[in-house]
Amino acid sequence: MRSELDKLPQALYEKDSCEPRDRLRWQNSYDRLLQDALARIPGVSRQQFQEALADRYRELKKQRRRDRQPKLPPRA
Repeated sequence: MRSELDKLPQALYEKDSCEPRDRLRWQNSYDRLLQDALARIPGVSRQQFQEALADRYRELKKQRRRDRQPKLPPRA
């Protein structure tokens, strides 16, 4: 289950940031991972699960943004 929880925010990030032609593929991937996770956690709605993943998703977005920023060379 742990690896699924890591894959869900990644799939959502890819869906939100990919080329338009790839969006459906990432949406389907996210939906499949989400359905698999929900099947293992009875009594939790899709909305509740997505709210629980929101922090992980925000952290992933921040990390990706930081990774894309150019690094300054060290001072001489």
